[in-house]
Amino acid sequence: MDCGENVVFQIRTVSNLIKRRMKEIVRKNHEYNVTGIHIHIAKYLIENQDKEIFQKNIEEEFCIRRSTVTAILNLMEKNNIIKRERVDYDARLKKIVLTEKAKEINKNIYHQILDMEKVIFKGLDEQEIKNFCKVLEKIKNNIN
Repeated sequence: MDCGENVVFQIRTVSNLIKRRMKEIVRKNHEYNVTGIHIHIAKYLIENQDKEIFQKNIEEEFCIRRSTVTAILNLMEKNNIIKRERVDYDARLKKIVLTEKAKEINKNIYHQILDMEKVIFKGLDEQEIKNFCKVLEKIKNNIN
């Protein structure tokens, strides 16, 4: 498929379809009181448990502004998904720590997101998926 001049429209359309699927997953799992971004941040924290993660890391990883991340983390903390803990070496910093609820959310919901990814990549071979991810990374870097 040649996107040509419609590449922005195509990306936006795919993004909207993915957001719609994520909303369905969140709606089915309403008892956790999470949003799609909460799920992704929890997964990021789980994948990086061996590191100290701070708000700045989340801003950079997800390309989200500081004020938006602050609001997201405040809600996640209020809903007992994360907690923020001071670090000994810098009183200004608070690392983000997962709660047991976050681990439960990841265990019970993230497989649904993996199923969605299977649908997204249906019919694509491994090389096409790798190329797609490389192109997406390049596009993200170009925009930043």
